[in-house]
Amino acid sequence: MLTADEIGRAISGSLKLLNRDAEGYEGFEVSVPAFWRSFAAVVLTAPAFVTALAFDRMQLGLPAEAGLFADGWVVAREALVAGLAWMVFPLAMIWVVRRLGLGSRYVGYIIAYNWSAVISTAIFALPTALYVLGLATYGLSILYAVAFGVIVAQYRWFLAKTSLGISGGLAALIVMADFGINGLIGAAVGIA
Repeated sequence: MLTADEIGRAISGSLKLLNRDAEGYEGFEVSVPAFWRSFAAVVLTAPAFVTALAFDRMQLGLPAEAGLFADGWVVAREALVAGLAWMVFPLAMIWVVRRLGLGSRYVGYIIAYNWSAVISTAIFALPTALYVLGLATYGLSILYAVAFGVIVAQYRWFLAKTSLGISGGLAALIVMADFGINGLIGAAVGIA
């Protein structure tokens, strides 16, 4: 079970990594139990999930008065996308690290990756929240999303490069695969 101390250290470490400070890795316990606990970080992405759900409801023209969770199929669809996003990339990375002979670095990478997802989803949720709340036009929220996407891409690039000990080019390919997998998941479920 996650403790408040572990959450605090991991979020602090993730923020350091966002700023390209490799000392951020000191915030993570690297062990098999910590690997499994890092998947529980998905709970901390609930605000981003709620934002995405509100956006989906707006796009579908569903009435706000009905409530955010009124249409179970919309909630289930968004939950499926979120759940698959948390599982598919780590599973795909098993194959990648084995091919690269980096199996010993997998656990540490996924721990840092999962915790960085808390920060990444918060960054990506901001433009959507601004749009849903009427504080930005759709076009402006897209512009923000692209700009924030660049920030998340560099964040994930630094994470892959430093935790796996690979070249910048290979780290860029991993980031493209990560974004591509998430895009495919959204498209397959009909959200993207």
